[in-house]
Amino acid sequence: MTNRTPPMLSGGLPIIGHTFEFASDRDALFRRGFQEHGKVFSFQLLGKPFAVVTGAANNKLFYGETDKSLNMDEAYGFLRATFGNILFVAGQERYQNERPLLQALFRHDKMAKYVAAMRAEVERWLASLGDSGEVNISAAMLPLTQMVAGHAFIGAHFRDELPDRFWTDYQSLSAAIDPLLPPNLPLPKFFRRDRARARMRADFAQVIARRRAHPDQYDDMITLIQTTPLKDGTFMSDEDITTLFIGLLFAGHETTAGQAAWTIIHLLQHSEYLRLVQDEIAAHVTPDMDPRGLSKLEHIYWAIDETTRMNPSADIQMRMVKAPLTIDEFQVQPGWGMVVNAANSHFQPEVYTNPEQYDPLRYARGEGSSAFESVGFGGGLHKCTGMNFAKNEMAVITMLLFQQFDLELVTTDIRIQRGVGANRPSAAWVKYRRK
Repeated sequence: MTNRTPPMLSGGLPIIGHTFEFASDRDALFRRGFQEHGKVFSFQLLGKPFAVVTGAANNKLFYGETDKSLNMDEAYGFLRATFGNILFVAGQERYQNERPLLQALFRHDKMAKYVAAMRAEVERWLASLGDSGEVNISAAMLPLTQMVAGHAFIGAHFRDELPDRFWTDYQSLSAAIDPLLPPNLPLPKFFRRDRARARMRADFAQVIARRRAHPDQYDDMITLIQTTPLKDGTFMSDEDITTLFIGLLFAGHETTAGQAAWTIIHLLQHSEYLRLVQDEIAAHVTPDMDPRGLSKLEHIYWAIDETTRMNPSADIQMRMVKAPLTIDEFQVQPGWGMVVNAANSHFQPEVYTNPEQYDPLRYARGEGSSAFESVGFGGGLHKCTGMNFAKNEMAVITMLLFQQFDLELVTTDIRIQRGVGANRPSAAWVKYRRK
């Protein structure tokens, strides 16, 4: 067995290591590491070493060793400080107990109702645009996906149940997500986070109480959670339901917004492929489109997959090493972190032809078909439970927007905005005219 640790990326500074480069342009950092050392290398964040792995085989090991040699909840303590002790940040035992409930929420038989909610909210947004004008598609997707999440998860009357500040408070939560700083430092952004979360919990507690008092009047995701046992046969407390829903609503809009915007931007930048999408919309989209009908829109879903490859909202996943782990010819020791990243895995020339080019038809050719070549939605047992919900939402947004409007991309210089939360495009102004 080897005792060699993964080779260290050049350019690190004393104590802080590669922290500045990671914070400013982690794609460049990971690509530089790949160029220097290949599919396994290391870098340092504030003195802590992290192994970076690339490629389907190494990604498979990363996800397969999660909850074994690798620990997930310890790596995401900064999310626990933001949302609470729930989902994958709550610890292995609790997460496994709750996972069957999460899977029940996104079962195939539930998707028709969710797709109907998606259509209703997208149609409402499109009607608000009028007949012509300009819209910053990047900015517009965040409130739209918030409304979709609210309608799909809480029900058609969610606007009456939650105050407007509930959604603006999410901005305070998002702004406080910080993987580098201790989450309880006496900083203004953390104070704002805690105040916002307290308000949100109070607001949502009232939503839950109404369903407890009148269970016969509701049929939504909250009532499903209230009546579905966990793996051990117990039921979630109201406090845990509140924490879960704040996390679900955040995940349901924050990560989808950026990829929905990028999907539209890429299509407007590639007119030949857009024509295939428009022909598909004309041939298959009906007023009562359900999940089975959506599945006919293969060009749209290939466009979504290509956006996930090129511009994933979650471009990295992290773990902490709990037991010695051998990967390739190296050994990673306990106390290290480990990272999978899209910057390298999604651009492997042996997997993707001309990987720097936008080409959704690569999926028609079978490229990227391995379960672990893409990390945009995670992998293995820890693949995102809401992945199909997110893809269907992006498909609904895309099909209805291009069905009803002629669009022209006005902004020419659009860049990736990589914050501490999900990634999204910079301002992208689109001129539109109703058909």
